[in-house]
Amino acid sequence: MIRRVIHPGPALAPRTTVLPVRAHPVEVILRGGLPFGQAVAEALAAFDGGFLELRDVAMDPLAYVIPGPAQNGHAAWYSATHHMGADAQIVQGCTHLGWREGAQFTHTHGIWEDESGARHMGHILPDQAILARDCTVTGWGLTGGCLVARPDPETAFTLFQPEARAGAEGGTAAHLVTLRPNQDIGAALVGLGLTGRVMGLGSLIGTRMVGGAALESYATEILLTAGRVGPEGADLDAASIGLDGRMIEGRLAAGANAVLVTAELLVLTE
Repeated sequence: MIRRVIHPGPALAPRTTVLPVRAHPVEVILRGGLPFGQAVAEALAAFDGGFLELRDVAMDPLAYVIPGPAQNGHAAWYSATHHMGADAQIVQGCTHLGWREGAQFTHTHGIWEDESGARHMGHILPDQAILARDCTVTGWGLTGGCLVARPDPETAFTLFQPEARAGAEGGTAAHLVTLRPNQDIGAALVGLGLTGRVMGLGSLIGTRMVGGAALESYATEILLTAGRVGPEGADLDAASIGLDGRMIEGRLAAGANAVLVTAELLVLTE
């Protein structure tokens, strides 16, 4: 049976939100010396929002959090801030650029290495993490819609939700998708009837991989490292980290990975 958690507010409908947008392929420079969130916002200033894939991005410092125990009425919270200094390198990650309280805002999960080559994972704090030098990354600038952070009565968090914008022209067809708690991430995606590449991040109530690897924490965060959805099902590869800092990687097991707070996804539709 799929795991469930109790959130402070009533379950809201709809349980999935889907917005058609246009995705424009970009290659941009994140400028060294800037806070991470500012660097992303500047790089994608011509668009309503965006999504970037992060590889070989040097940080100094890198400030991040991992899942933390439930507190203040929330089903889960964040850990104390972790800091890595010189030689911190984002190996793989993704960031959604949207809006919060009238300003551009990023939500980022990633995997990084320290000076010894040890791998870590977490959620980047956009104002405290600094680009060590200029880095070139690729992704998609979005028109016709973006993610906007709004207070969410169900979870008592402020969460990104897709909102339409004028000017959905050019680029390729895509959909911004957010998923509410207590539903299997893969099954929810399949139920939308979309076909295409899936990218993004989120949180799960524990994580179970094909082959048996698992995190039993009631709160885990994930980064999708590869993904595809279609009529035949969803194949979602992910890295995941739990409350104790242990990280696993693999393919998410079907029917066994319930959303904890949210999943924020970009589907490049076909």
